[in-house]
Amino acid sequence: MQRVAKIAILTGLVLLIWSALFASTFRYPFFWDDFHLIRSYRGPEILSAFHGVIDPDKIETPGLRSCSILLYNLQGSLFGENVIAQRIFMIVLMGAFLMATGMLLLEIGLGFLQVMIVFVLFVSSRVFASLVLWISLSHIILAYIWIVLTAYFFLLWVKRDRWFLFLFMLAAFTLATFTREESYTLPVVLPLLWLISTFDPGRWRQVAIAALSIFVLACFHYWLWHFLVPNALSPEFTASAVKRFLGAMAASWLPGGSKWIGPADKFIGMTWVAFLIGIVVSFIRVGSPRIRYQFLGVCCLGMLLSLPAIGIARSFGIALPTLAFMTAISIAIGEIYSQMQSREGFRKWQRYTILGVAILGLTIGIVGGLHRSKYVAESMQENSVTRIDRDGRYLFDFFDRPVTIPEARRQAGLARLRTFGVHSPDDLRLLQKTLHDDPNHYRQQTPNPNGLFLPKYDYLSF
Repeated sequence: MQRVAKIAILTGLVLLIWSALFASTFRYPFFWDDFHLIRSYRGPEILSAFHGVIDPDKIETPGLRSCSILLYNLQGSLFGENVIAQRIFMIVLMGAFLMATGMLLLEIGLGFLQVMIVFVLFVSSRVFASLVLWISLSHIILAYIWIVLTAYFFLLWVKRDRWFLFLFMLAAFTLATFTREESYTLPVVLPLLWLISTFDPGRWRQVAIAALSIFVLACFHYWLWHFLVPNALSPEFTASAVKRFLGAMAASWLPGGSKWIGPADKFIGMTWVAFLIGIVVSFIRVGSPRIRYQFLGVCCLGMLLSLPAIGIARSFGIALPTLAFMTAISIAIGEIYSQMQSREGFRKWQRYTILGVAILGLTIGIVGGLHRSKYVAESMQENSVTRIDRDGRYLFDFFDRPVTIPEARRQAGLARLRTFGVHSPDDLRLLQKTLHDDPNHYRQQTPNPNGLFLPKYDYLSF
C-alpha cells in the first residue's frame, strides 16, 4: 500500500502542475472529431459497434473498437456540453494510466526516483499534451490503461502463479483489444517484460501460456475485425511504412518532438540529443552487465511499441514507446549515479559534475517538452486557421452524409466560425484554398485573439 500511495501522490502532483501551467486550455471548445463522437448514443448505435465500426457516420478509421463507443456515450451522457468537465475527465483518465504505469515500473524493478524521472519527462512532453487536449482521444488513453494492466497482471501471475491474476490479464487484454489495436504487440512484449524484470527459467511455462493465450485472442480479434468491418485496414510493409516506423520511434526519444522550427527549438532539440548520446556512452562504460541487459530490453520494448506506426503514424499515438524510452533513460541515469557512488575511482568534483550534467540535461528535456506543448495548445485555440478548417468540415457537413452533431454544439461551433468571418461552406472553401496556396497569409509573429493565425506547429506534427 505504501508503494501505491507514493505513486498516487507523484501522479497527482505532476498532473496538478501540468493543469496549472495549461489552465487556459480547460475552456477550449470541442475540436474536430469531438463534434460527432462525444455524445449520447441510441441503443441500436451502440449495438452496431459490436459487429461493425464504432462510428455511425462512417467517417473514422474502420476498426472494431466496441469499447470506445461505450466510453464516448459515458462522456456524452455525464458531461454533455460542459467542456471543463470533459477535460477534467481526461486528466482523471490520464491519472489512472500513470498510476498503472507507475506500479508496472516498480514491478519491473525501477526505484521510485527513476519512476519520478519517467513521469516528469512524459508529462512535460509533446505527446502528453497531444493526448490530453483532444477529448475524443479518451479511448486511446483507456486502451493504454488496459494494455499496462495486462502487463502488470502478467508479471504478477508469473511471479505468484495465482490463476485469478491470469484471468485478470486476459480480461484486461480483451478490453484493450476491443478499444484499440495497439494491443496486438503484447504477445511479444510480455515475454520481453519477463526477461527484463525477473528472468526465472522455472517460470517459462507460465510465460508461454500467457503469450500463447494473448496471441490467440489477438488473432481472433483481427479475424473478427476483417470479417465484420468493410475496408478494414491491413499493415503494408513498404518503404513508406518503414519510414513511418522509424519516424515514430525517433520522436519517442524526444520530449519536444522531432520537428524543430526556429533557432531556439533547434538548440533545445540538439542539446537534448547530445545529452542522450552522453548518457548512453557513459552508461555503456560504467554500467553493470545486468543493467545493460535491462536497458537493452527496455529499448527493444520501445521499438516493439512503435510498430503500430507501420499502419498509420499518429503524432498522438506514441505514448507507449515514449514511456519505454524515458524508462531506458531513467535506468541509465540511475545506474551511472549508482556506479559513481560505489566506485572509489570517482573524485568528489567528478561526482558533482556528472550529477549537475544529469540535472541540466533532464531540465532541458522538461523545458523543451513544455515549450512544444505550448504550441500544441496554441494550435487548438479558437482562432487557429487549421482548427477553423477542421471544425468547419464537420459543422458544414463536408462529408458524404450528414454528420451527427448535438444541435447546441453545432450552433455554438457555427457561431465561433462566424466570429472569424466564416459564415458558409463557400467561405470555408476560400479559407482552405488560401491556406493551401498562401499559408503565410495567416502567419503572425504573435497570435491575435481577434484574427486568424497559422500556428507554428500543426497539431498533428511530430
